[in-house]
Amino acid sequence: MDTIEARLAAALEGVAAKDAEVAEARAHAESVVALNLELTEKLKVAEDKLAAIEAEKAALAAKVEAAAETAVTASEEAAKIAASVGVAPVETNPAADAAPKADVLETYLALSGQERAAFFAANRNALMAALRK
Repeated sequence: MDTIEARLAAALEGVAAKDAEVAEARAHAESVVALNLELTEKLKVAEDKLAAIEAEKAALAAKVEAAAETAVTASEEAAKIAASVGVAPVETNPAADAAPKADVLETYLALSGQERAAFFAANRNALMAALRK
């Protein structure tokens, strides 16, 4: 059987081992708390930056909206310039004026005789452009 001294020594060794485990766990807990504090501070900084960026985004969106409301198209500006030198404004729609090139070529090919020659004379540039493509 073990003596009381041997049992006491074994118990003291066990207590010392548990004390070491507790100290290690305490150190780990302290490092986790420190890391948590550091990450909390970084999160606060990131949230502040995000708030600043969102405020800047809102300000820029307001500027874009204001600029869009006061924007002048190129045709409006050209009309103002033309009017300032005494030229009367003319309403044009380029899409309506320009027939598709394929239609001009198909129309030309569908005609014959004098009609074809007259159509060619009237639409020469459009036909040449259609043939180049």
